[in-house]
Amino acid sequence: MIEDWEVGALYWNCLEKYKDEKTACEKVKQKYFNKFTEDCDLHFFLGTTLAHHFQSKNPFIIVGVFYPPKELQTNLF
Repeated sequence: MIEDWEVGALYWNCLEKYKDEKTACEKVKQKYFNKFTEDCDLHFFLGTTLAHHFQSKNPFIIVGVFYPPKELQTNLF
């Protein structure tokens, strides 16, 4: 499950633009799987909520997304 507001906003904007749930989902996947992986170093922040602790073995959800440009990454040493 993804709780990040930015992913949700992208979905709702795509749904409004294309008027089709399947197309909106495909556009969100396209942006995250293609654009961000080519241009950025994509990271997901995981967290838990108390509501999900007793519903499944794995209560983790995506609570945030971080995608710095690849060219800004440097070596530590």
